[in-house]
Amino acid sequence: MCLALSVAGIVQPAIGGVTNLPAPVSACSNANGPQAGCVSLGSDSVQVALPGGAGLCPASGPGVTCSRSNLEAPDQGAVSTPDRMAACGAQLGSSSPETVAACTDTVLAPQATTSQAGRRLALSTNTAAVPRGGNITLTATSDNSVAGTGQSIEIFDTSTHSLIGSCGQGSQCAVSYVAHSGKHSFSAYLTSPTNKVPAPSTVVVSNEVQVNWIGVDLSADRSAVGPSHAITLTATSSVPVDKTGWQLQVYDVNSHARIAYCAGGNICRTSITSAVARSLPMVALLAPPSATMPSDAVIARSGVFQATWLSVSVTSVTNDGKAGGVAHVAATINGDITGTGWSIGIFDERGQMVGPTCNAGTACRVDVTIGNSLPSFRAAVGSVPSPKGGLFQDIVRRVTPPAKMVDIQAQSSLVATIVRPKILWGVDSCKSFTSDSGATTGLYPQVTSMLGAPAFWGRYLTNTVCPGISAAEISAAHNHDMALLPIYNDYDCSAVVGYDTGRRYGAEAVGAAHSLGIPAGVALAIDIEAPGAACPGAVNVDAGFVNGWYDGVTSANYVAAYYGNGTAGSPFANAYCAAVSGRPEVGNKSHLWSYEPSLSGGFGKGNAPDWGMVANTQCPEHGTAWQFVLSAGSAPDVDQDLLSSDFPLWYP
Repeated sequence: MCLALSVAGIVQPAIGGVTNLPAPVSACSNANGPQAGCVSLGSDSVQVALPGGAGLCPASGPGVTCSRSNLEAPDQGAVSTPDRMAACGAQLGSSSPETVAACTDTVLAPQATTSQAGRRLALSTNTAAVPRGGNITLTATSDNSVAGTGQSIEIFDTSTHSLIGSCGQGSQCAVSYVAHSGKHSFSAYLTSPTNKVPAPSTVVVSNEVQVNWIGVDLSADRSAVGPSHAITLTATSSVPVDKTGWQLQVYDVNSHARIAYCAGGNICRTSITSAVARSLPMVALLAPPSATMPSDAVIARSGVFQATWLSVSVTSVTNDGKAGGVAHVAATINGDITGTGWSIGIFDERGQMVGPTCNAGTACRVDVTIGNSLPSFRAAVGSVPSPKGGLFQDIVRRVTPPAKMVDIQAQSSLVATIVRPKILWGVDSCKSFTSDSGATTGLYPQVTSMLGAPAFWGRYLTNTVCPGISAAEISAAHNHDMALLPIYNDYDCSAVVGYDTGRRYGAEAVGAAHSLGIPAGVALAIDIEAPGAACPGAVNVDAGFVNGWYDGVTSANYVAAYYGNGTAGSPFANAYCAAVSGRPEVGNKSHLWSYEPSLSGGFGKGNAPDWGMVANTQCPEHGTAWQFVLSAGSAPDVDQDLLSSDFPLWYP
């Protein structure tokens, strides 16, 4: 069903005692069919409506109004020699109109129109409409060569009164021209060399050619609001679309669905609302009418504008649940609120704010001392009331958080503090750890005697550069009450870009897990190696790939885990944080297994490093595993790991 969005009459409470936000109240479809103004974007929908009671734009989409503004004035362009042509001027190192134009001996066809008795001159262009910064070629052709006559073929931008091309040889003169705005008019002249537009009565003048440099912009009154709140979009073209056959259209970049369109004017406005939290990247195009975003025949396009309907979640964890311990509380939203005027606030179960608000980024963190019982917290996005002025109020504001928030856009549920589970020590290996169900051979007895008995062992799901886990290993893990950490690595380690790729790998890992009898609820970790000679493409890992793996694994009721460089600013951390920013559930419900920092030294079960040394992406994450030592071919040939006991391991 396509949900409609109703914003009239919504009153947001002040948080000091937090109450629930109102729910969407109407629907985009009913027994009589779809309602006007509903735009389906995949499984979600948005509603468009006229902003501020404006009138509908004729012959346009629902919920849009159109108008006109003063059109852009033509700007001073830049000249160059046309591609695959040579300048005919003497000073080829110069960029003046006299030296960049190209001349040939092509003469005007006999059927050309005569502009003055005895001589003929025609001007043409390769296009009459071009995007901002686009290049055109103007070609002036005469019936005879000007060589030795003392005259030149000169091309002027008459709208800016500037000479853009001059040829003192040949019968044809061509020049390339780049501008950024406005409608430009051009004429060519047979004249004595001059830098000023000649009087038409004294020279041979060509026909006039007009070219539009067209630009499109997309803006909004605000970029982030809560669900069921409206954002007013404004698409502006540098030319009106009336009678052009074009429309000014706004599209969803992801689904390519058209959201709004205007068939008149050069300004198109609509108010857009989403009933659900989401990020919606949009682009405005000037193009022939199309219900889906065209890939060609586009006259001009804007940059991408991203609107966000906010959601907020909160987590609270502690290593010590006793009185005096510290709860680490983090609130995460699905968009960047920098510059939006909104702030993130964190509140306890009594509705009291427990720390300073955050008005930038996608997260807010505060440490709270635990009292006699484990506290609970919720988070909200809204406005912080401006305090009254005065020196005393300024001092109070610096040392105490605000008492409340107003104009609430989104809020989380109340979440209890979780006591962090204990840390387990284990290993992972490329090699099989045993060939018998008693684990009397192979790596297992070596590790146990030299490093300690591992609580878990990481092994590969399939045969890759390393052998996949065997039935003997699975049986041995069961007999020794040891958990297994399944790893997927059956792919080109440079091919870690795009949602579809990540989703496909997830499906392949799920298939392997099913064949091994791994039950639902177990974490499957994808091995995302560091960029380098073996995996150069790993530097391009992106949020789409992270999201694809998450969906591919979780859709089969497994838990997504990522083995990668958890250091803030690394390619993997950037991709992971971008995914979490758009989808907080990726950070909350997946597990991050970092291989940084990688230490050296004689570590084992009895002297493993402190868990607090593990790298942090600096974005909301569920970092529950750390590979702190690489084998590098040592004996025993295993990597060593620490892992939080809430990591969903497989116990065969």
